[in-house]
This record gives sequence, structure tokens and C-alpha cells, in this order.
Amino acid sequence: MKYSFLFLYIFLLFSSNTKGQLFESEVYNVNPWIDGAITLGAFGMNTWGLAIADRKGELDSLEISQLDANNINAFDRSATRQDASKMYDAWDLSDIGMRVSFFLPAVLLLDKDIRQDWAPVLMLYLQAEGINGTLWSWGASIHIDLIRPLVYNPDVPMGEKPNVRNKNSFFSGHTSSSAAASFFIAKVYTDYHPELGNKKFIFYGLAVLPPAFTGYYRYKGMKHFPTDVLAGLAVGAATGILVPHLHKHRKNKNMTLVPVTGHY
Repeated sequence: MKYSFLFLYIFLLFSSNTKGQLFESEVYNVNPWIDGAITLGAFGMNTWGLAIADRKGELDSLEISQLDANNINAFDRSATRQDASKMYDAWDLSDIGMRVSFFLPAVLLLDKDIRQDWAPVLMLYLQAEGINGTLWSWGASIHIDLIRPLVYNPDVPMGEKPNVRNKNSFFSGHTSSSAAASFFIAKVYTDYHPELGNKKFIFYGLAVLPPAFTGYYRYKGMKHFPTDVLAGLAVGAATGILVPHLHKHRKNKNMTLVPVTGHY
């Protein structure tokens, strides 16, 4: 899924002319070469980080047998006690939630002004998802060995438990990817419509829904603890908001240029 975004980005980069007019925007300052390099680098780092995380080694049967859900804090413990018979359905629903979220930013094209700036907006979205993935792999997966809730559940088939990626509970990558997409929509739309004022918070409230759906089914599928989901939502939301925010044109409203002549 993430590579389809990367191919779209490469097409945009090489279809632009040398002056970069395709990437000009009234709202955002986007350089196709600099931001292109950042985006490609982020996707590359994410892929590299996941490969490193996969070298940890699988869980062995002794390690699994010694796990005790009672040692988990009360807030997270319920994740280990979900219905194992519904686990696979929950996985499928969380995958659907994440994949649908990936394409949700397409709704921004319904806005005429944003549609005219589709190239810089798409590039920023790719960058946000790439950075979000890098934060997941290098900021969590490689360094944090938190075993997924399903490994604690006695009703889960033993064949599902040793998988090396069952050490990647913190934080929820599905939820963070979904949040990066939905909060990106809210940020971009409200940036193009500053007249919304405080009504912009309605859009940020709605942005919680896609990652909440995705995260809920990651919890029900015993892939993540509640704290993993909340952390993923926070990371994704921050990425989806900050990437476009840091690219906004800066205007100094307090500066005025007045032509003068003579001695002063």
C-alpha cells in the first residue's frame, strides 16, 4: 500500500517542469526536489527499519509459557481477554480501516482551491505518511519489545504466537497511519479556509473517527493494548498536522514598507 503512494510521488516529481510551477501553492511552500528527497528518504528509512525489527527473532515456547497477563497494568489487561474466535475478523476490519484511511485525502479534491494545488498537497500527504512510518519503525519497533496481547490469551492458536512481529505491540502502526491521513485532511482543509475560525475544531473532531475505528479493531483483534492505540493516534495526528503546518507560507503581518525620500 505505501509503495503505491511512492510511485505516485515519483510520477509527480518527474512530470513537473524545472521551475516547479506544478508545485506552487497559495498556502504551502513545497520544493519538489527537497521535499521529494525527504519523502523518498522517509519511505526508505521505514522499509529499512522494519527489516531491522524483523531480525529480533521469534518468541520461543518457554518465553510464551512464562507470560502472565496479571503482570500487565489494569488499563491494558483487558486487551488480552478478547474473544479469540473473532480475532481474524477484527484483523480484517482493522486492515480495511487503515486502507480506506489511506485514500480519504482524495475528498480534498472536491474543494476547487485545493484541487488546483493537488500536486503540492499530494506530496505533503506522502511525506506525512512516510515520516509517520519512519517514526513507527525507528522510534518504536526496533527499540521496544512489547509483546502483543494475543500471545497472553490461552485460546489463541499456538501457531500465531511465535511470530517475530508479535514483539511490535508499541505503538499501533495501523492507527497512526489512519490518524496521519485523517488529521492531514482536517489540517489542509482548514488551512485553505481560515474563515472557519473556531469551527475548524469540528473537522479535527471528525478526524478522530477513522483512527478510532481502526484502533478499536486492533484492540479487539488483540494486536495492541489501549495505550498502543492511543500512542499511535497521537503520533499519527501530530504527523498529519505538523507536516503541512511546517510548509505554510510565512507572512509577517506586522511589517509595512513605506517609501521615503530626503534626510532622516
